[in-house]
Amino acid sequence: MTRFDLAQLPATPWRNGGGWTREIGAGAFNLSVGEARADLKWDWRLSVASIATDGAFSTFPGVDRIAVLVDGAVTLSSATATLSWRMPGDAHAFAGEAQFMARLPAGPARFFNVMTRRANARAEAVVHRQGFRMATPIASQVCLLVLKGSFRVLTPSGEQRLDAEQGLICEARPEEAEIQMLSASGCIVQVQLFCKNR
Repeated sequence: MTRFDLAQLPATPWRNGGGWTREIGAGAFNLSVGEARADLKWDWRLSVASIATDGAFSTFPGVDRIAVLVDGAVTLSSATATLSWRMPGDAHAFAGEAQFMARLPAGPARFFNVMTRRANARAEAVVHRQGFRMATPIASQVCLLVLKGSFRVLTPSGEQRLDAEQGLICEARPEEAEIQMLSASGCIVQVQLFCKNR
């Protein structure tokens, strides 16, 4: 597993000036040329995005999204739905083509974004507020991100301590793991990415 720290990942400003994104990882399983948006060169992408102001939320046709709140508070509203994130670890899944307006009732906020190209990949995200055991995954990729507190990750190949805004990503032969919470309280997100054509 490759360790990462959000503070050390490059921040890329959005074209519309409404925020920035720190990419954790991205990859392709069976990318079809010309499918969906031409500028999408991935089947899966994990990132943390900062939303600085109220405004239109980015659309990604052909992409399924899961957004987990890192901090702040966000409400997304469309003509047919309203989604609200009020505390770190709150999560919602939605279609990337949905047209939402974002409102930030508590000022700037951050999302842990899990995006998969619908034709080729799917994702599962689980938020844990205590330790847990992860059996040998059948997923193609696995990612862990700590939102609050401290955790120890034990695998057959070793152990690592993760504090808030640190994580691990494994892109080849994920291992079984025991995740122990070291702090009095905590929150860690487990993401599994699956190729639909395997």
